[in-house]
Amino acid sequence: MMAESEAPKRYWIWTVGCQMNKVDSDRVADTMQARGYLPAQREEDADIVILNSCAVRESAERRVSGKLGNLVALKQEKPQLVLGLTGCSVSPDFEATRKRFRGADLYFQPTRIDQFLEQLDVIWPAPADEGVMACWEEQPAATEDKGPIAYVPISNGCDKFCTYCIVPYRRGRETSRPMLDIVDECGNLVKRGAREITLLGQRVNAYGKDFKDGTDLADLLRLVNDIPGLERLRFLTSYPKDMSDKLIASFAELDKVCEHLHLPVQSGNDAVLQRMRRGYTRDDYLRLVERIRAVAPDIVLSTDIIVGFCGETEEEFQETLSLVEEVRFTTVYSAAYSVRSGTLASRWEDDVPPDVKKDRLRRLGEVQERISLQQHQALRGSRVEILVESTESERHDTPQWQGRTRQNRRVFLPRGDESLLGQVVPVRIEKVSPWAMQGVLVA
Repeated sequence: MMAESEAPKRYWIWTVGCQMNKVDSDRVADTMQARGYLPAQREEDADIVILNSCAVRESAERRVSGKLGNLVALKQEKPQLVLGLTGCSVSPDFEATRKRFRGADLYFQPTRIDQFLEQLDVIWPAPADEGVMACWEEQPAATEDKGPIAYVPISNGCDKFCTYCIVPYRRGRETSRPMLDIVDECGNLVKRGAREITLLGQRVNAYGKDFKDGTDLADLLRLVNDIPGLERLRFLTSYPKDMSDKLIASFAELDKVCEHLHLPVQSGNDAVLQRMRRGYTRDDYLRLVERIRAVAPDIVLSTDIIVGFCGETEEEFQETLSLVEEVRFTTVYSAAYSVRSGTLASRWEDDVPPDVKKDRLRRLGEVQERISLQQHQALRGSRVEILVESTESERHDTPQWQGRTRQNRRVFLPRGDESLLGQVVPVRIEKVSPWAMQGVLVA
């Protein structure tokens, strides 16, 4: 690792975006720790700062640009500081990325640790006997306890090429990890304290299609479900057309698979869905919801919706509102459409005015807030089980435990017994809001 006379270098990783980005950041951290680097307490104390970016929304890229600008200014005071940029803002054309995001020393694509190490070796050469890991599934497993909630990537990339989405161009085509590697990683995480595991993929329910042997996500779920000590199992993000009957049956047949499914719809209007190239209609989606609820009546659904996509009329938006009323999601993650350079939709006119997009976001939020509040009010006074996963103090006068039900509803309860972390406990719901519930521990 490091020479004895050389102080260990320190790193800091800044991450925006989806849970996949957070997992990628963990793997970069594991790689640097394997080289003897230590985490810094503050970015100002680091020898190397890595920004893990998101390009899905314009607002996220603005945050990345602003953060990089601040660090470039810091580098004027600390010339030896090394800056790296990764994530979905980094295209395969590094020169084009350098022109858009100036000032970094290293640029590497998400999951491409080999690109990171090749550039890092030029600045800080590694010992001759230290190999370069070539791809994302070969990175070292962390040894420390990461808490009761763990996320495990099972595939990378996407083959759908929706007209608004930059992800396939930045993360590449779909590649599934070997099943036994995933099961081994999940087993090791449970041994280190994980009680809930979420399997991740840009199109997670397409897992195994590249194997060409019939292996699919339902097969993987069965193997992970059998791991002793695991309490709960989730997966995201799913694509509606890939929800097979075999996978839907997993919600009824596997005791650890939670009664929650994130199923992005994006729009409730057929013309908009066709322009998005989603590959299904409104009726297709509603029939799928019926199939899922027929097998798993207690399941709840969350979704993603884009408002103001190219050409969206008020009448088309009204169909999205009516779909939300009909399905009654627990959560809607909504965003106004923003042009992503390089996508098919970037060639079209972004013709919905910003104030109209903002108004549609507000109206959609009001509808979903009312639905969520009604769902939570129906649970007031009832007993639910939550997995205590973290502490929360910023939003409360007294420290709180934070946990979630199997249906992914967030619950707070007063923090007392420190042994509750990582435990599944019964809670009686006393107060509710559209976004969370407050409860007390049931003896």
